[in-house]
Amino acid sequence: MQIRSARHDDAEQACEVVRRSITELCHADHRGDAPTLALWLANKTPDNMRRWIDQHCGFVATDGAAIVGIAVLKRTGEIILNYVSPDARFHGVSEALIARLEACACEHGIETVTLQSSATAIRFYLSTGYHSLGPPTQGFGVTLCHPMAKRLGEVLPLGAPHASNFEPATPL
Repeated sequence: MQIRSARHDDAEQACEVVRRSITELCHADHRGDAPTLALWLANKTPDNMRRWIDQHCGFVATDGAAIVGIAVLKRTGEIILNYVSPDARFHGVSEALIARLEACACEHGIETVTLQSSATAIRFYLSTGYHSLGPPTQGFGVTLCHPMAKRLGEVLPLGAPHASNFEPATPL
């Protein structure tokens, strides 16, 4: 498995990973409720994926030519996507993606990373140092969002040399 910056041409495959992950791995959240799934999946399109890649700091995990995970961090320090293919679950993909997002945040002077966890992912985030920010809020349909945060260790000063940036990805 390798982690690299997300590119425009990753959008179709990354979108499929997100859609499969929600549908197949997040049953504890959507409980098989068709209207909830429709709401949750509605904005998970290749066009939106390209927009998220362009506007934010995104990374994909690859296994050969296959994308097996995608994660995206906003400039505010909010993780808006962290999904793994059902075929790659429990293979360290989420851990690697989160570590790369946190490194990107540090490189850009972001001291605290926030996210809205699904019920499915709470244990994972707790195990990587995130903590609850309060009671859950309403998500898509029957789902609940669990606000979480993590204060990062070493934060590089803005303008320091770094390996990645928030510049828009150049499409191939």
